[in-house]
Amino acid sequence: MTTGGDDPRGRPTLRIYVAPGCAGCHTALGLAEAVRQARPDHTVEVIDLADQPDAPLPPGVIGTPTYVLEDEVISLGNPDWEDLLCRLDTAATPGDDD
Repeated sequence: MTTGGDDPRGRPTLRIYVAPGCAGCHTALGLAEAVRQARPDHTVEVIDLADQPDAPLPPGVIGTPTYVLEDEVISLGNPDWEDLLCRLDTAATPGDDD
């Protein structure tokens, strides 16, 4: 299941990689929905690896769940809720270079 896409607001996309049989992936799905509710301006994509078994994985995705913000792995396993929101809130957007 993939939700979202390119963010027209220029915010970094949060991608959460999950797989069948993954012990923490049910929690990851709940966190994805919670982020959508708490931060509706952020695009959240859930990528189920079972849907793309032959697709190459991005660098750093070595297990599930894995959280990737743009091209950076921010958590292997489920992050703390407050830490996740902080990462989203402080993520650079285009034009934020000071």
